[in-house]
Amino acid sequence: MKNRILFVDDESKILRIFQASLTKKEYDVVTAANGQEARKKIFEYDPDVVFLDVRLPDVSGLDLLQDFVKLYPNKVFIMMTAFGDVENAVSAMKAGAFDYIVKPVKLNEIIILIEKAFEWLQMKQENALLKERLKIAETTNDLIGTSAVMKRIFQLIERVAPTDASVLLQGESGTGKSKIAEAIHRLSDRKDRPFIAVNCSSIPEQLLESELFGHEKGAFTGAVTSRKGKFEAANGGTIFLDEIGEISPSFQAKLLQVTQDKTFMRVGSNQLITVDVRIIAATNRDLKKMVEEGTFREDLYYRLNIVDIYVPPLRERKDDIPLLVEKFLDYHRQKYNRKFHAPKELIKLLQNYSWPGNVRELQNAIERAAVLCQNEELSIEDFPREIREEKESLLGVSTLEDRTLSLPQQLEEIEKMLILKALDEGLGQPAAAAKKLGISRQSLLYKMNKYFSK
Repeated sequence: MKNRILFVDDESKILRIFQASLTKKEYDVVTAANGQEARKKIFEYDPDVVFLDVRLPDVSGLDLLQDFVKLYPNKVFIMMTAFGDVENAVSAMKAGAFDYIVKPVKLNEIIILIEKAFEWLQMKQENALLKERLKIAETTNDLIGTSAVMKRIFQLIERVAPTDASVLLQGESGTGKSKIAEAIHRLSDRKDRPFIAVNCSSIPEQLLESELFGHEKGAFTGAVTSRKGKFEAANGGTIFLDEIGEISPSFQAKLLQVTQDKTFMRVGSNQLITVDVRIIAATNRDLKKMVEEGTFREDLYYRLNIVDIYVPPLRERKDDIPLLVEKFLDYHRQKYNRKFHAPKELIKLLQNYSWPGNVRELQNAIERAAVLCQNEELSIEDFPREIREEKESLLGVSTLEDRTLSLPQQLEEIEKMLILKALDEGLGQPAAAAKKLGISRQSLLYKMNKYFSK
């Protein structure tokens, strides 16, 4: 789209010259001869830059400028004043003009001002975008990543958050679906209203309806008072239904009504209650497959799945692991007042691990390592057994494949690996480890001193 310019001047000859000259330079130019016409053109045409004469036949250009600055804060206004009227020029700048130019106006001066104006607009847009990105980064908390798939998720969050559309988050457990739900809420117009999270799999089926919709006194045994449900508590805000794939077919039908018209009835009541609630649902199951199998209602699936966000497992975005490690380590640096750091070799080992528990598993592993670390540098020995075993497996393969090592050196590396594994299984006790290895305790201590005391 061409850069759009509006010229407001009562001299028709000047308007024709500028329109013809700037159009040749691929600017999109429209003109207005008075204030009334200018108000109409700026609204309908939506220009980026406005040249405004101080003296117009029906209104003062300065008065018009003051109105326009309030109504259109993202446009650039340049005043045109005759006879070098310094007082008008100063008044225009105070009122919010980007610059002013003295008549008679020269075309090259106009072009220079236009270029400056569009450079300023571009910089302003980039700064606004940067602020929005920073706002999203702060809001998304642990949603860290520079991988292509995470960038796409950030873009989706940014686009869907200002709307009221239902969102379905799909992905394995521990990938951060709840964090994404919170981020969408905090970036929405509902951010000052409640965010209510419900784990549908942790509530028995017979209690789920009461938990979500509430109940009246005497509705069932133990209902000694009336009680509001989560949907009423979330009114005006967002409700996050985690593990939505676990709800029964009978309850799916009741939930469908809320997704369609935002109404429901408390258990034991015949009165409809209307709420204004945005629904975000999440699941680690394949809902589409469940629909095909007949275990999840198709109509509910499409009501929940207005916008679908797939959250990838950590093994599909291993480039983000160094950033996540740094994020979690920074938390423990502040918590324990220690200068933890992870060497490059450790980061590579962590990137080679499959992380079946995803980001949650990584976070827990870093916490364990920070607790067990004896100095400031984290070691693979500070991590859980399954991660160390992955390292040992890789070490065994790499040792056998490393053609630069002599046979005795390869055997030493394998022996180190077996000793570490035996010590781990023996909870660090040399006697137990020696027994597993089939050697004496003295022999094991000698080898440990040989390999690990350097």
